Amino acid sequence: MTWQADGAVVRIGREVVSRARPGERVEAFVARGVDSQIVVREQTVESVTRSDSGGVGVRVIAEGRVGFAYSGSLDPAGLGRVLADARDNALFTDVRGDAVLPRPDGVPAADIDLWSEDCAALSTEAKTALSRELERAVTASAKVRGVKSVRWGDAAAESAVVSTEGVESYSRRTSCFVSTYVLGDPGTGVTTTSTGYTVGRSPTELDVAAAAREALAALPEAAHRRPRSQRLPVLFDPSVTAVFLAVVSGMLNNPATHPDQALAAAEPGHRVAPEHVTLVDDPTDPSAYGAARHDSEGLATRRNVLLDRGCLAQRLHDSTSGHRAGVPSTGSAVRAGYKSLPRAGARALSLVPGDLDRAALLSGVAHGFLVQAISGLQAGTDPLSGRFSAAVSGRMVRDGELAEHVHHCTLASSIPEALGGLLAVGSDVRSFPGNARGMTVLIADMSLGAR
Repeated sequence: MTWQADGAVVRIGREVVSRARPGERVEAFVARGVDSQIVVREQTVESVTRSDSGGVGVRVIAEGRVGFAYSGSLDPAGLGRVLADARDNALFTDVRGDAVLPRPDGVPAADIDLWSEDCAALSTEAKTALSRELERAVTASAKVRGVKSVRWGDAAAESAVVSTEGVESYSRRTSCFVSTYVLGDPGTGVTTTSTGYTVGRSPTELDVAAAAREALAALPEAAHRRPRSQRLPVLFDPSVTAVFLAVVSGMLNNPATHPDQALAAAEPGHRVAPEHVTLVDDPTDPSAYGAARHDSEGLATRRNVLLDRGCLAQRLHDSTSGHRAGVPSTGSAVRAGYKSLPRAGARALSLVPGDLDRAALLSGVAHGFLVQAISGLQAGTDPLSGRFSAAVSGRMVRDGELAEHVHHCTLASSIPEALGGLLAVGSDVRSFPGNARGMTVLIADMSLGAR
C-alpha cells in the first residue's frame, strides 16, 4: 500500500498553536514519514525492514524564557500534554535576550517539487530487483571476488511548521538509493574493497550501471602499498570534497569563542580562498539531495553565498542566531527531527564548479595523491586552529595518470590551509546523501604519511 502524504501535519500544527495563551508565543513542528531498507547478498534477500515514525515538537516562549517538549505520537489527545510540558520546561530556564520566533519575511518558497509518487509507491519486489541488478553488474567482472552486500534505502516524509507569529509551511519529499560493497583479490591473498552507489528523488533517477562502474573503477587491481611520508599536491574525489565542505561550513557558521578561531572569527570580506572559489548553500536547487522549500522554522529557503570569489560573504542563520548577530534569518534553520530545537546549518552546500573535468585536473599533476576515502575529518578537526589528521586511502598520481593504490595513510593539514591552497575546482558535480555535493578538487600541498 502506498504511503500517503496527506497534509494532516498542518492541521495538527494549527491545533497546537490554537491553544496558545495571551502573551505566549508558540511554534509547532510536526513531522511524519516512512523508510525502508533491503539487504541483498548472492541474489538472496537477507533482510527487509520498514519503519513509520511521527511526532510533534513544541517551542514556547513566555516572558523571555524558552521551553521545549516533544511527543512521539500524533494522537490529538496528547497535543495538550506536550504543550503543557513545554510551558513547564520554560519555567526552569533563564531569561534570554535571543528568545524569538521568526515572522514571515516575504521571501517566496521555491517552486520545486521534491516528491515522487513512483518512489512512495515502489513495491518491495521492484526495490529488490534493482538491488539484484546492481549485484549482477559488479559480479560480472573477473576482478570481483564477491559482494559483501547490496543495500537499498528509501524514505518519504512530510512536515509542517505553524506558529503564533503567522508562519505556516508544509513540505514533503522522497529519496532513494542503492549501494554495493565489493570485495576483490588482486592475487596476493589480501582482500581489497570498494563501494559504489546511486541516489535520487525517484527510482527512475537511479543509475545502477554507473554505480557498478564506480565500484569497479575504485577496486584495486594490485596490492596496496604504503607511501613514504611526503608533502605533495592532493586531489579529493567528489565524495571526499563533500565531507570537506561540510567541515568548512561548520567552522564558518559556528559562533566564535576565541579571537583567533579559524574561519569563525573572520569578518565579511576577509579572503580565505583563491578568487576562483565560491561556496554556496542552495536548498532551492532540486538536484541537491538536501533540497527543501522551507527551513525548520517554516521560512522559505534561499540561495546563500558563503564564500564569494574566495572572500567570506555571509554566515548562515536561524532566527535565534540571526537575532543575536543583529541580522535576519537566512532561512537556514535545520533540526534533527521533531525531538530537537532548530539551529543554523547548511542543507545543500556546493562549490561553484570550474571548467576542467577530472581527467584535465589529473593531467596537470606530475606527482600527487588522489584521496578516494577519508575518515575522521569531522571528528578530528581542531575547532580552534582547524588542524586535522585523518585516515585516508586512494591512489598515487604520476605524470598525470593514476598509479598504485595506497591505504593506511594519514593526511594532515588545516582547513584554512587547504582552502587557501585550493588550486582548481572540477566540473564533475555529484550529489551524495547529506548536506553537501562534491566534485574533484586540487589542493596545492598537504602532508601524507604512513600510519
